Amino acid sequence: MTREELASKLDHLDPGATLKVTESVLAALFGDGRLSKEAVAMIEAFALDHRCTFSVEQGKPSFEKDDIF
Repeated sequence: MTREELASKLDHLDPGATLKVTESVLAALFGDGRLSKEAVAMIEAFALDHRCTFSVEQGKPSFEKDDIF
């Protein structure tokens, strides 16, 4: 997956919907093979740009589309 593909998926999510992405994919897109604090900060900013919230619950990263457009 590329950043452009992820952006498209996030843009097309319905309000309140969740998209789970594996840590290894995110680490490849935003980090150097691992999710460092810097990579997580970049992912959070990327999520906000696409009206989503990024979180990691029980070790599983996910994006949730904001309810308000």
